[in-house]
Order: sequence, then structure tokens, then C-alpha cells
Amino acid sequence: MRIAEVNVATDVPSYPCSQNANIAWSSAVSTSNFRPCPGTPAMHSPDVASHEMPTAIKSTPVAVAMRMVYGSGTTAPTGSKGWTKVTETRHTTTAPTRLARRRPNAKVAIFWMMLAVFGVGTVEYMVVGVLSEISTDVRVDTSSAGLLVTIYALTVVIGGPLLTIATTRVPRTPLIMALMGLFVIGNVGTALAPSFEAMVVFRVITALPHATFFALCLVLATSLVAPEFQGRVIARVTLGLNLATVLGVPLGTLIGAQLGWRWSFAIIAMFQLVVTAALIASTRNAAPSHQTGRATSELRVFARGTVLWAIGLTALSQAALFVVFTYIAPYLTEHATISASTVTVALFIFGLGSVVGNQLGGYFADKALDRTLYVALSALAFSLLVLFVFGSTPWFAFTWMFVLGATGFSIIPPLASKLIGAASDAPHLAATVNIAGFQLANAAGAWIGSVALSSGTNVGVLPAIGALLATAAVFLLYVSGRSATVEV
Repeated sequence: MRIAEVNVATDVPSYPCSQNANIAWSSAVSTSNFRPCPGTPAMHSPDVASHEMPTAIKSTPVAVAMRMVYGSGTTAPTGSKGWTKVTETRHTTTAPTRLARRRPNAKVAIFWMMLAVFGVGTVEYMVVGVLSEISTDVRVDTSSAGLLVTIYALTVVIGGPLLTIATTRVPRTPLIMALMGLFVIGNVGTALAPSFEAMVVFRVITALPHATFFALCLVLATSLVAPEFQGRVIARVTLGLNLATVLGVPLGTLIGAQLGWRWSFAIIAMFQLVVTAALIASTRNAAPSHQTGRATSELRVFARGTVLWAIGLTALSQAALFVVFTYIAPYLTEHATISASTVTVALFIFGLGSVVGNQLGGYFADKALDRTLYVALSALAFSLLVLFVFGSTPWFAFTWMFVLGATGFSIIPPLASKLIGAASDAPHLAATVNIAGFQLANAAGAWIGSVALSSGTNVGVLPAIGALLATAAVFLLYVSGRSATVEV
């Protein structure tokens, strides 16, 4: 196809045309600022082979291919090698030309998203590590201080979806600045809070942008790569949460012990300022978001069965995990007779397993999404059942923490990928609600465990309850698949 014959889509902006009849195809696809002049003949360059397009778009018309490349942001699949950075190219022409606009590097942008999520996740759970110091400083008992965790979670559940609906018309960059501005203000306020009541207010401010920002990162990350890499980029972003558990909370606790708990929140605030600046710089040229601009349009997505099924799977699977994880310390000390000093090491092993499981879940989600979900949910049910049967053996319970962490977190990337795919026209709100549901499921799992223990059930039975919930999630996935088949 001759370049001059292309009928460029109306949604592609016009730029000064090129008078050079010998502009290569390779140059044309390397910049969105290229437009041939009407009637100007164009030729293919002899080195086209060295700039071969990805297989997924070889057969498409030139105009569509160009729009796909530059509308998706930055990268395209290159077989097994992953993503390719699209760099700027300066053309040699007889007429003045404009330097091609640099597209964001997907790997760099996703790295900063991961660090931003790391900061958000660390702040949520860091309170646990400095709870005693906080209660002493603001003169409240430990149980009252523990409400700071509950208040944070409730704010995420309630405030997250409301904030997302309220900001549907806000462009991405100002939205990132506003959300992280709230986050920084909340942490600085927490660090300077003179009383427990003031801390509660600033914890609410800190938690308010949590779900909206996390969802924004997930949707933005998936928009930067081809669909076949969606699961892997979700895993890379959510890796920030894994690292927050494994590294962030212990580091925050250490800083609190050495410098005082207020410095833990102050340092996180400074960290997030730097990360936010880098994130904005790395994504400022990304394609526009897919927000509709109308709350009603966003809300309609919840009328779809596939979206509701995905949220239900999140609720069941996370409740299955957290009915055990919430009480993992007494489980290990009372049931498995592991010394209290060893529990920290066991939790670290759990965290390492969560990192591995998260990455594997993302990788295989790109290969076969529903099959990965079946395997991951079944593996979680199996690992909980095995823990129930053999968990009284100290060495087994200790080492099995890795398996439990891996199976529990392998579910997150494929679930997020499934939800974003099902709600492609309103991914921000759907992902926000899913994240809120994640928080609610954690609380539900803790509540189910509490009810069981209050009724006289031994702590060793909790894995069996978790296995039943995970099995219910497998059944729900089967029913959702059958329902989708019937609808088709």
C-alpha cells in the first residue's frame, strides 16, 4: 500500500505534512507526527524488513496500524522478548519538520506505579508495627489505637467508589496529582497529629484516594501494553503491595523504633512526593484514559453478569485467605506450637511466597485466563486443606507458609485482568469497587474467623473454613463460565 493512499481516521490529529517522497515506512510508523501531502508519491524503503511490524497488526491497513501503535501508548509485543520501547526519530526532509513526540516507556512507567502502590500499601498496614508507640504517645489504649486500621479500611470501601465517580471527568495527570496530594497531606497530618482524634481525621484523608489511585494505576498500566501482556503488568503493579508487606511494614516499624513513629509517616510522605513526580513525568504522554466522563455510564457496567461474577470471586477468595491469615500468629503458636519469636520469620516466608505467586499468576493469566483462575483457586483450596490436615506439625506449618502465600496471591492478577476485560468501557470504577471489595473481604474473613473462635472452635479448624470458601469460589467460577456460555 502506498502511504499517500491512506485515508487517515478523523480522530487522528493533523500535523504538517512531509514533502519527502522517499520517507520510509519505518520512519512513518516511528512517529505520530507524520502525514503525507496530498498527491505526493511515497515509496517503501529497502530497509523495511529491519523495522517489521508486530505480527498482530501485519495484516491491518496502514492507517489502522498507525492508530493502534500510537493510540495504545508505547509498546507492542515482540514475541517472547516482551515489550519494545518506541523512541523518537528525526526525519531528514526538504521542509522543516517537528521532532517526534516521545512516547512513554512502559517498563519505566510501570516501575513508578509499582513504587507508588508500595507507598500506599505500606501506610495502610504500617500502623500495626508502631501501634504500641502510637497508643502511648496519644494516650489511648491499644484496642482504640487499632481502630486506625479499621477506619482506614472502611474509608477505602466507602470512599473509594464515591471518589472515583466524582472524578470521572478529571484528566489523568491532574487526578494523579490530586490523589497523591491528599495522600501526602494525610501522612504529614498523621505525623504531626496532637491527639488521637486528629489522627483519625488524617487517616481518613490518607485512605480516601487509596482505591481510586490503585485502580487508576492498574488501568493505566494495562493501556500501555498489548492485551497479551495485561496479566503480567497487573502483577508488576500489584507487586508493590507484596513488597509493602515484606519490606515496607518492617522498614516502617524499624524507623519508628529508631526515630519515633511520627518519622515513619513523614518519610513515607516525602517518598511518595518523589515517586509521584516521576510517575507523572513517565506517563504524561500516554494515551488518554478510557473514562466516559459520566457517572451514569460508569455505573451501568455493574449490570453485567461478568463484572459481578469477577467481584464475587474476589470476595470469596480473599475471605478464604484472610479467615486464616488474620489469626496466623495464634495458629502458629497455639496449634503448630511454633515459638513466638519464629512467627516473624514465618510471616516473611509467607510474604516471599506472595511475591512469587503474584508474578506467576500474572504470567499464566496472559496464557489462559480462565484456566489460570481455576488452577489458582483450586490450589488455594488445596493448600488450606493440607494446612488443616498437617498444620499441627511445626516444621510443616512453618514451610507451608510459602505455599499459602503463593496460592493466595496468585489469584489477584487474573482476577483483576478478568474484571478490567469485562468492564472495558468503565474500568476505573469497576477496578475501584473490586479493590474496595478486596478490603471488605479481608474484614469479612477476619469476622468469620472471629465468629468461629467465639463459638468455641479451635484455631486449627480455620484452614478448613478457608478451604470451603475457596471451593465455593471455584464453583462460582464454573457457574459464571456456564452463564457466559448461555448468554452467547
